[in-house]
Amino acid sequence: MPRHRVLELGTGSGWNAALLAQRAGPGHVTSIEIDAELAAHARRRIEAAGHHVRVITADGDTQVPEGEAFDRVISTYAVDHVPWAWVERTRPGGRIVTPWGHTGCVALTVAEDGASATGWMQAPARFMPTRHAGRPPAPFERVRDGGIGVPAQFPRSIQQLAHPDVLFALRVLVPDVQIDTRAAGTDGQMTAWLSDGRSSWAVLQQAGTAVTAHRGGQRDLADEVGRAWTAWEERGSPGMYDFGLHITPDAHHVFTGDDPHGPRWQPLAPAHGRTSRT
Repeated sequence: MPRHRVLELGTGSGWNAALLAQRAGPGHVTSIEIDAELAAHARRRIEAAGHHVRVITADGDTQVPEGEAFDRVISTYAVDHVPWAWVERTRPGGRIVTPWGHTGCVALTVAEDGASATGWMQAPARFMPTRHAGRPPAPFERVRDGGIGVPAQFPRSIQQLAHPDVLFALRVLVPDVQIDTRAAGTDGQMTAWLSDGRSSWAVLQQAGTAVTAHRGGQRDLADEVGRAWTAWEERGSPGMYDFGLHITPDAHHVFTGDDPHGPRWQPLAPAHGRTSRT
């Protein structure tokens, strides 16, 4: 809104900051970029476009401006846990919008007492992760490392696995499992690649109604995904937009429905299987 004070985390090229300045007005947007060279480039681009944005070189997760309160906070990178510093710098009733994990985008509203923030998923989204995410997951082929894997049957359809509601629920219940699905050829055959980005993998292949799984590594990712899918169905198969986040200084949990204090969704324990690189 015009004259809202806006904090952006992740300046990048400066394009989004310039759009925010066009909407909020000169001097109302502060943007943080961790990369000094990129921040300097963004400043030049924003100034050349005729906008006034304060661009700060800092870590957006931990080094937000102290002593300031913003009406809106927006992140252009994904976080698994929303930093409490973002809530502290948002006015009561203000909004925080950020990609969450590697699947959705959430909009949080800060409570009137400033002691919590709550909101629901707004859209599917895939953004680069925060630099605090730790070592990035390895590509699938590096994890598989040429292994053939242990064969088994998978009792689910890969077409259904590709549904956004299913993928989001699996992101909540098995958050470290990367899932990629696509059709192969023109005969209707579907393939899904599962990986924990470290040492365990599975390939699901569907021809007709039959789905075959091959897996390798310490974890049985096909089994984990199957169990998580069942757990989601047993809780009513809520869609992506039914999921919300509730954040306090000491807690961060996922819920469904209208009550942020209601039943929580916790990740399932990993399933371990026989290692195979054959």
